[in-house]
Amino acid sequence: MWFTGISGSGKTTLANALQAQLKAHNISSFCIDGDNLRVGLCKDLGFSDSDRKENMRRASCLAKMINDQGHPAIVSLISPFKAERATAKNFIGENKFLEVFVDCSYEECAKRDVKGLYKKAQTGSLHQFTGKDSTYEIPENPSIRINTSEMTIETGLQIIVSEIEARYHLLLS
Repeated sequence: MWFTGISGSGKTTLANALQAQLKAHNISSFCIDGDNLRVGLCKDLGFSDSDRKENMRRASCLAKMINDQGHPAIVSLISPFKAERATAKNFIGENKFLEVFVDCSYEECAKRDVKGLYKKAQTGSLHQFTGKDSTYEIPENPSIRINTSEMTIETGLQIIVSEIEARYHLLLS
């Protein structure tokens, strides 16, 4: 499951809720979160377009390795570029890739601003901020679209769980 959306949209919250749901059904999964990648595996990368692409490539490789071991990988990553999301889908495998677009307006995410990033971007102390001065290419045909400014996390999670149940013939609710 590949969660994409701008900072503060709710990707990690939904990913963690999904992981808890899977765990409740004795399914061991692994979350690959963009913030966690940036302090370890991808700490050598900045936020240029080429670094963002490399960050996505590394996340794709890690997700595929986890999937190949028989575990669901839950990726929570801004992943701003359509081409790189398509590359990740092809690399991981179309039948194993579920793109979840966590949709939320820039304005709503700025109101949430749990990490203080929007304030830094507004004052000019943070450059190449996705949605402001760095591009986010909205998915055209995601498997699932969850608008977190219009629905609760619980409702969004149920939509995701329903899709997983239908697609992979699992019972998770």
